[in-house]
Amino acid sequence: MKNFVRGTLAALVVGSVGVAAQAADLPSYKAPPPPLPPVFTWTGLYGGVNIGYAFGASSSETGGLGYLSGVTPIGQTFGGPVAPLGSAWTTGQNLQGVVGGGQLGYNYQFNPWLVLGAEADIQAADIGSHGNAVVGIVDGLGPHVQSVNSTKKVDWFGTVRGRVGFTLPSMPNLMVYGTGGFAYGQVVHNAGFADNFLTQGISSVGHGYYDNTKVGWAAGGGLEWSPSMFPAWSLKAEYLYVDLGSTNANSVPLNALPGLAAGVPIFAATQSSPTRFHTVRAGLNWHFDPFAVAAPSSAGGALPSVKGPPPAFVDSYQPFQVRLKIGGVIPLNGHGTVYDSGAGHPLLGSIGVGTGLTGANGVIAGASTNTSSAIIPMIDVAYYLTKNWAIEAICCIAPAHIQGTGTIASDFARTWVFPPSIMAQYHFTNFGAFQPYVGVGVNFTTFWNTRVNNDTWSIPFAPGSPLAGAQGVLSTFQYATVAPSWGVVGQAGFDYMLNDHWGVNLDFKYVGLHPMVHSTVVSFAPAVPALGAIFIPVKVSLPINPIVISAGLTYRFGGSLLSPLF
Repeated sequence: MKNFVRGTLAALVVGSVGVAAQAADLPSYKAPPPPLPPVFTWTGLYGGVNIGYAFGASSSETGGLGYLSGVTPIGQTFGGPVAPLGSAWTTGQNLQGVVGGGQLGYNYQFNPWLVLGAEADIQAADIGSHGNAVVGIVDGLGPHVQSVNSTKKVDWFGTVRGRVGFTLPSMPNLMVYGTGGFAYGQVVHNAGFADNFLTQGISSVGHGYYDNTKVGWAAGGGLEWSPSMFPAWSLKAEYLYVDLGSTNANSVPLNALPGLAAGVPIFAATQSSPTRFHTVRAGLNWHFDPFAVAAPSSAGGALPSVKGPPPAFVDSYQPFQVRLKIGGVIPLNGHGTVYDSGAGHPLLGSIGVGTGLTGANGVIAGASTNTSSAIIPMIDVAYYLTKNWAIEAICCIAPAHIQGTGTIASDFARTWVFPPSIMAQYHFTNFGAFQPYVGVGVNFTTFWNTRVNNDTWSIPFAPGSPLAGAQGVLSTFQYATVAPSWGVVGQAGFDYMLNDHWGVNLDFKYVGLHPMVHSTVVSFAPAVPALGAIFIPVKVSLPINPIVISAGLTYRFGGSLLSPLF
């Protein structure tokens, strides 16, 4: 028995040694090397913020003052029917101020050295300038001094530009680029005019005003660098030249100081001002690519993967969704009815008494308004109650321009509009990546920073009216307010999902928007100076009712809506 045990142990020892030796002769298999880090690329979407400074482009303004034809002072005032001379001048301008805002764009890198892209930005601005000129004249009325005091301000501006970038294969994360394209912005131009008659001790004064959105072009270039440790972020330094064209501030023809005799000189003046400036700014961008394909999970496919049964589905869906879009606001109606809302002058009563312009219903004959269109940024935030039903909040801020037509033909007023809406939406999710929806909701619109343009316009009195021989009145708006407005909103659109999170959106809305505008018109009758200033309260029923067409990006948090929730 002992010999049997000893033999068994000896055989085991010999076998173990043979197996070990055989195992030593087998080739060794090493784990595959880790995958190389991805090659840096500029391809993808990006968005960010910037801040900088704007300064003038060594431009100058030109203007002049002249007296209206057929108007001469009478002997009672100046001692003879002599028309005063006019003049022309040049005024220096130096726009400067702080700018800051945001940008959104897309790059596509064609090869290791060429990047093409497009970028849109919107900037808040505090850019302003001030200039004046004085011209002395001696004519048959004696010495008098004509002057202009001009101010210019850019409230905001934006651009839509193409970009051409160049990189080096040795430094792929540094790009030098040139850029150029379309520019637009809000320009406010004020000009005060005066003609001071030194020997008579009187002055004729006037005021010109321009407040509107101007369009033009922009061009420049810059550097953009993405740190290696933060490849999703980049820093940029950029120079941009912006040209928004020229504005003209035309004077409101006014009499001289109140109480002077008839025939005091009435002039017309104008000031032409270019809006051109340089900007230098620094910015920060976040880069993301919704079109990127996910990397394969296996390491280079060196070994075949053995798949077991699919894992149990875990619904990671989160009910929030955000859309960033650019929208166009197009008024469907926009033409308002103008009402005479009260007595304006002891001798005239309301504008309709003695003028023949106001009907029995208070409507001023031939007077109307229209409302401008606008291009604006928009943000939509949705919360999905179920797979199909969602509640969405829509937010945007838009400038609006109200223009008088007919008997109040003038550059009426500018205002800012804040029209948030709450929508109930139904989403159709049985078409795969294409997901249309419809919605209905309510809108509450408020208006702020409303300011009238001190443009002038003439109201000709109706033939046959008691004041028909007075040749009408010259008028300007003194102030304006716009009341808040409630309305319904209808909506239709679709998302096309590129992957679980990212998609593109196209949307159409109809907004019921019908505010009431209240204003006061200040007028005077040159042929009847004894009337003095005439104050005419008016109101405008303004049915804007715009359609809003918008397009942009959709981002859904969490999992995909393509997977069923219930």
